[in-house]
Amino acid sequence: MALLGAWPPLRAGLLDLGRLLAARDLPGVRGYLRGCGPWAPIVAFALIQVQAILAPLPAFPVIYANGFLFGTLWGGLLSWVSVLVSAAVCFGLARWWGRPLVERLVSPSALRRVDALFARYGAFAVLLARLLPLTAFDLLSYAAGLTPMRLLPFLVATGIGMTPATFLTAWAGDAGSGAPGPLVGWTLGIAVLAGGAAWLAARVRARPGLPAAAEPEG
Repeated sequence: MALLGAWPPLRAGLLDLGRLLAARDLPGVRGYLRGCGPWAPIVAFALIQVQAILAPLPAFPVIYANGFLFGTLWGGLLSWVSVLVSAAVCFGLARWWGRPLVERLVSPSALRRVDALFARYGAFAVLLARLLPLTAFDLLSYAAGLTPMRLLPFLVATGIGMTPATFLTAWAGDAGSGAPGPLVGWTLGIAVLAGGAAWLAARVRARPGLPAAAEPEG
């Protein structure tokens, strides 16, 4: 934060990007990153960290812009790594500073709902929630850091769960289409995947001989 105050151009640039993200201005974010030239991948990576840790802003426009600028594969990979790192940082902050910090960043009611999800499903809750493109990912990462779950299972579940949405969003950006049709299509597809995963988990947990409430991985 001291760096932002000491370097006004950087602070002004992040504020401009924050406004574009808050407005979900896809062409604006895309144009800003394109103007960064060879620094665009680094700026995109840093921007996802900022939006995850310091501000409740969506990562979707950045992922879309990455797909447009760098293609489905490289833009998707850049976004995938960036989001995975931001999830690990949020997890680590919650693990290090504890519940008082998380309760200052998220609403108590939302945190209670996520607590219940983790109490029932453990690491599987991360996979299931990450499959849903409208889930509050940052809240999920902070809440996971408050559980006994280890970092590695959290990262594995996060990486697998976010792969479809990340690369499909990058693909939509690569296609360069502003029409909502493709985005609606992949959103519904991911929702079906998540619903199927939830149904399968419920079937497995209902089998005789399995404990009624498994503990989260420790």
